[in-house]
Amino acid sequence: MADFSLKSYQSAALSALASYFHSATTVGAASAFQQFANRPYQTDAFGEIPCVCLRIPTGGGKTLMASHAIVSMAREWQSNDAPVAVWLVPSDAIRSQTLTALQTPGHPYRTALEEAYGQRLQVCDLDRVSTLSPTDWGRQTIVVVATIQSFRVELADTRNVYAFSEAFERHFKALPAEKLARLKDTPDAFVTEADVAGNAMLKPFAGQARYSLANWLALQNPLIVVDEAHNARTQNSFIALKRLNPSAILELTATPLPHQSNVLYHVSAQELQAEDMIKLPITLREHAEGWQAAVFGAVQTRQWLETEAQQAQAAGDAYVRPIVLFQAQNVNDAVPPESLRQHLINELHIPEDQIAIATGSQRDLDGVDMFSPATQLRYIITVQALREGWDCPFAYVLCSLQPLSSATAVEQLLGRVLRMPYAKRRGRESLNRAYAHVCEATFAHAAGALVDRLVGNMGFEALDVASMIAPQMPLFDATQPAPALPPVTTILEVSNAAGLQHAAGVTIAPSASGKGAVVTLTGHVDETVEKLLLAAERSERKQDLIRQKVTQHNAIVAAETAPSMRGVPFLPVPPLGYRYDAQAPLFPLEREAVLESVDLNLLAQTVSLPGFQVVEQDNAFEIYLDQQKQVKMRTADVGQLALDGVNIHITTDDLVRWLNREVRQPDVVQSHLLAYLNAVVNHLVNDQRVSLNTLARMRFVLAKRINSQIADMRDAAAKSQFQQLVLDGGWKVEPDWSHTFKFELGIYPAPAGSRYAGRWEFKNHYYPVIADLKDKGEEFECARFIDRHPQVKHWVRNLDQAAFGFWLPTAQGRFFPDFIAELKDGRVAVIEYKGAHLRTLASEIEKRKVGELWAASSGGKCVFGFVYLDDAGLNLAGQLEAVFASQ
Repeated sequence: MADFSLKSYQSAALSALASYFHSATTVGAASAFQQFANRPYQTDAFGEIPCVCLRIPTGGGKTLMASHAIVSMAREWQSNDAPVAVWLVPSDAIRSQTLTALQTPGHPYRTALEEAYGQRLQVCDLDRVSTLSPTDWGRQTIVVVATIQSFRVELADTRNVYAFSEAFERHFKALPAEKLARLKDTPDAFVTEADVAGNAMLKPFAGQARYSLANWLALQNPLIVVDEAHNARTQNSFIALKRLNPSAILELTATPLPHQSNVLYHVSAQELQAEDMIKLPITLREHAEGWQAAVFGAVQTRQWLETEAQQAQAAGDAYVRPIVLFQAQNVNDAVPPESLRQHLINELHIPEDQIAIATGSQRDLDGVDMFSPATQLRYIITVQALREGWDCPFAYVLCSLQPLSSATAVEQLLGRVLRMPYAKRRGRESLNRAYAHVCEATFAHAAGALVDRLVGNMGFEALDVASMIAPQMPLFDATQPAPALPPVTTILEVSNAAGLQHAAGVTIAPSASGKGAVVTLTGHVDETVEKLLLAAERSERKQDLIRQKVTQHNAIVAAETAPSMRGVPFLPVPPLGYRYDAQAPLFPLEREAVLESVDLNLLAQTVSLPGFQVVEQDNAFEIYLDQQKQVKMRTADVGQLALDGVNIHITTDDLVRWLNREVRQPDVVQSHLLAYLNAVVNHLVNDQRVSLNTLARMRFVLAKRINSQIADMRDAAAKSQFQQLVLDGGWKVEPDWSHTFKFELGIYPAPAGSRYAGRWEFKNHYYPVIADLKDKGEEFECARFIDRHPQVKHWVRNLDQAAFGFWLPTAQGRFFPDFIAELKDGRVAVIEYKGAHLRTLASEIEKRKVGELWAASSGGKCVFGFVYLDDAGLNLAGQLEAVFASQ
């Protein structure tokens, strides 16, 4: 079974979402977005209503993230533990699939919601909304799953969601007039004379709020989640969403529309690959000989993969039956589906029961259990697209008989092939790749067309493709390092090539149209050549295209030379371990080991909550943390409280029980935590004079402050103990060579938003992309010195993720140094760059001491350096020389 726990990139995206909404409560949607994304917020569609996008490429698990996102948005933006959410999808097939998953106990999508709301959860479609009791709203979490088409207003009078419905009479009659008045600015929200003229039965309701499903949802100020949001960015969709009076909108898509969506977080292909979500690279084989050769190659590849899968299963892997997806030609072309089927049966002797055709008129896949070992299916033939919602990670090989540059919907088929079976890496490397056989004249043409599809239609970027495409290996020998790509060439047409005559790596030929010239790029394109290329065009649109093509070209060039792509290993790097005494075994050294020797007493000092203040005003209150206003709330803005159904007479026990669930501390005894929480609440009520009802309304902010207070106490205890046990010699500390960290081939989940996109060519970085590096500044200069140093074999810009980056322990947690280099003499160098303003911080001094301890106890195999732009007159180059020369 697939592992549906959150992946690192999913957690990071959701954390960014939570931080954004938390900030938006104080500074507003636009300012919060500018703060987190460092670009202007697009307000054209929804004004000040928060509307942000998580960009998740194909295969990234958007639906699971949506379930977690509802919890996060409700908590951080609404301070609500009984939210209403409208979950919009692009088609009825996906609606049915999503609804079933959210209603099925034990399904990961539902579990994500139940972990937050328990059994106070209702999931329904539009038809069932009216059957929910009016008292459920505000006491239970309600998720309504629908298609965006159900709300589009081009035919509003035919949409049932806007129609007067007696089924909602009991819902509306119980509402006070002031709440119904909130609909006054909503189009068509009230029964008009025209409505009465068309239906005399509505005469008693003239001038009143229409008893409609849309109106009822609008009164709930729902959270809205839009799946495949690029399909919903039309004017009619915007109007439909605004009519629902949303509290906030979250868009999930692989391909947001440029300059329209507020992309808050973007996941890269490297992150998906590192978490075993997709198969990479795509092993590509071009077939200039024609479609028969492509089909034969695909069949041969699949048969080899099935042998690999059987051997992997014998070694303990789960069952996999590799499948080929054929994209045939249209019915009136040379190779329509039935002709391809006959070719497979008659010429390649494929058994008929192994072949299925899936087109609009022929649905051989209906009712087939793709995961069953009893299923014989191994070849699927389609033309344009497979049924929406259909998924099969057993698909390993794509064979398109249409040219990639013009093939219809090939990206949908490619998306099926990219998904990893069970979201778990296979034991044999050949089964961790995807395969494509295409009818193209050269590898360069095939790769270029495939890249255009990956970038243009599947949510990947030019910097992703560096690790996404590789040529097919001779004889399918997966034990050999992947060969370098053939020389990369990129062809551009420019209006004026006069300034490019002597540019390095550029050849020029006349254009076939007689206008402008055809430019062929070979090798890395530096900033100078790019400027000349840009000068060849005046149009901003064409200049943007050149920038994209240059980035794409350089990414693939980097893949040619990156050591990891050529199968070159990186020396293992030892973490720190500790022994209680010289005879004791070596244990992993991390903060948690130090904390095990700490008895955290929350009641050791007089209980208070420093920096926390509530200022109550008429019908409102403001919350301050450390003298800064965090949020202003009005009692009318706060829905019913879901404190186990208690929402009128709040007791101290009610609030403490809720806080106990929210403030979970695995290293604190339950009875001790309860005593502490009681003391905090009593202090706020009796000493600070804050009412229990106010504390209940601001409970989410209160819980965060309590968590922060406990964390501060824990940090103080850890700092003292870490100094005593680690730095002062209480434990014997040394590198652990039996549990080393390894930089794995092809596993480098660089976040999309921070990858290096400059034009300086780093020739010795281990991976084809570089994480978290700008194209200027002090860290950039440090990276250039490392890359050019004659003692450096290759190096890595370290990731700050425990599974994928090297770390050393500190009292505060884990310290991920900036750069890890393998030196040509067989040593490992760890380099941390610091700005001068951080030199005297206690936390940075501790990092330096830990790094020096690690190197000093390595027996000369490791060196460590804290470097600055200038250190007592010694520049960066001089400091690095000193580090590499140390023993």
